[in-house]
Amino acid sequence: MTKKYIPSGVASVTGVLKTVLFGILGCILLPLLYILVNHWIPNIWFAAISAVMFGLGLGFFIDLGIGLGKIRNIKVAAVIGVFYGLLAYYMQWIFFDEFMYSPNGFSLDRDQEAFSLLFEDIFFLFTHPQALVEEIVALNEVGTFRVEGSSMVSGGVLWGLWFGEFAVILTSVVLAVMFGKASEPFSEQNDAWMAKRKPFVKIPYITDKEELIRALDADDLSLLKQDLDDPESVSFAEVIVYESNGDPVKYITVVNTSVVRQKLGKDNIRKDVLIKYYPITDPSF
Repeated sequence: MTKKYIPSGVASVTGVLKTVLFGILGCILLPLLYILVNHWIPNIWFAAISAVMFGLGLGFFIDLGIGLGKIRNIKVAAVIGVFYGLLAYYMQWIFFDEFMYSPNGFSLDRDQEAFSLLFEDIFFLFTHPQALVEEIVALNEVGTFRVEGSSMVSGGVLWGLWFGEFAVILTSVVLAVMFGKASEPFSEQNDAWMAKRKPFVKIPYITDKEELIRALDADDLSLLKQDLDDPESVSFAEVIVYESNGDPVKYITVVNTSVVRQKLGKDNIRKDVLIKYYPITDPSF
């Protein structure tokens, strides 16, 4: 089994509370933006893409809180992600319902009285989920959108689409959080996240992953210290070093990179992670 960084599992109450603040902010801003943008761009394919972006965006907000709160527990981070994924999905339904039935529609061009009424209705639905469920059922019966050339989508098909939307958003949030800051190397000695050394080291393309692992297990870093003969080479490996001042342990990630030149358009770049967060203690590296 390849050596790798294992988070300590620390998740202090203070750290969780800091994450909560960022999560609440994301659960207000992102559902509102999600509902408005999807109304302004009524396309089912765009809606699918925006659902992923919604989830990743919320994961980004939570990840900021995890970084600030120094949470090094992936399970706790995942639970936080699930909680705020559910809350954000609930909030987007509240916003959708309120804008749908509002005399001003999905417009933000409202006077103070209209905004006050909107906030009161939002608060009511937030504290009365049974009322929101009843309105969702009613919306499902009549449908909320139509695909070009067909009638309104409603009933079982609409329930299926809504469930798919929910699954995409929640999965995106949880994955973004689990593979975010909580999984990155942290210096327990310095009580700080390790920083990436810049610039990244470029070495010749690694053709044998197992050979690299065997060398590292034997404390042989010679493969990582090779010079890249041609700086313009389209095939090389990047060595990403995570370190913290004074901490004797560093962590490295090695990524094989191949650049496919295109005559027209942007070059295609393929990256293959060979090892991730491998610990080394050689002070010369």
